[in-house]
Amino acid sequence: MTAQLPFRLGVFTRLVDEVPPPELYARALELLTTAEELGFASGWVAQHHAHQEGGLPAPLGFLAAAAARTERLRLGTGIITLPLEDPLRLAEDAAVLDALSGGRLELGFGTGGGATAFALFGRSPEGRRERYAQSLRTVRDALGGARLIPGGPPLFPPAPGLTGRLWEATFGRAGAVRAAERGNGLLLARTSAGPAPDSRPSPTAAPLGDVQLPLAQAYLDRWRHPGADTAPRIGLSRSVYVAPTRAEAVADAEAGLARYAAQAGPEAARAARNDTCAGTPDEVLAALRADRTLPLATDLILQVHPVDPGHERTLRSLRLFAAEVAPGLCGDEAPPAAGAPSGRASGGAGTGGDGREREGGRTPGNGGGVPGRGGAPGGEGASGGRGACAERPS
Repeated sequence: MTAQLPFRLGVFTRLVDEVPPPELYARALELLTTAEELGFASGWVAQHHAHQEGGLPAPLGFLAAAAARTERLRLGTGIITLPLEDPLRLAEDAAVLDALSGGRLELGFGTGGGATAFALFGRSPEGRRERYAQSLRTVRDALGGARLIPGGPPLFPPAPGLTGRLWEATFGRAGAVRAAERGNGLLLARTSAGPAPDSRPSPTAAPLGDVQLPLAQAYLDRWRHPGADTAPRIGLSRSVYVAPTRAEAVADAEAGLARYAAQAGPEAARAARNDTCAGTPDEVLAALRADRTLPLATDLILQVHPVDPGHERTLRSLRLFAAEVAPGLCGDEAPPAAGAPSGRASGGAGTGGDGREREGGRTPGNGGGVPGRGGAPGGEGASGGRGACAERPS
């Protein structure tokens, strides 16, 4: 993939294959090394405890292994559940990883979603926002070189550049505004539906790009850091599965979403169907071109969840995207500089360039979604919800 894109292209893995942990991690590492070979700019993972929704409780440890196997790929967390972490220890671990990787870490945080994870650590979900805000200040101050205690030493190893590579995940406008005010990047989820206060999903029928556009605009409108080393950053995670034929895309999507429905329930599956794009290269390209938030993004982060078609088909999807979809997303000119109307950051935007916040009862996952494709058995097929990407077989 030699095309110059108007955003950085990334890949995300949730590590959900039903295989023994050594094989699970080996597959995820192969996905990231393949992404680098194909010209992707970043690889992202999320933190999930007790094998709920994903198989990686220690993302920084995994990314250290990825750093040893890659040379250029930026390595991101989307997200670490910050209220469950010791912020100073986290800052130390992140600083070591950033040094080992040559400054390639992208550090994303969120407040966390599941009550089970909080119970495992003897914490209550109540007050998570306050703990999150305090921990974020501690991490940022430590990475920025502040003394760790009055009259004491600063963080070792020093990692001042990492303060310009912090990200925050959110589902709400207020969270987007806070991320802008702090000078951090904004991570938007692969789906617009998160759990309601009583833990029931709250799907929305609007196209995901329409749902997330006000958040992205609010973030850019509130950005006030003209002298900073960093520019506004908006990362969109999109559930995208590319197959050679429509029939194969539909079959794999229906099978994957049936598994997801059995695990997460019918309402969550309906939301996933709405926000998943499974189709041929041309269909996926059309879907992404219709995404109204994508023109404001600095990063497009792809994942195959919840289709999860298996390791080999995941790699094939990645290769098809690089060869047949990405060239169609290339802009005619270089991305604008920081502060330009699109809100994209300057520099490193090509393919080779260098969560969670509860708002109004919603909790983002670890990235975003593509407006309205995908399919679920007994539902609307692999077209559905928000606009067809692959039609339902007759």
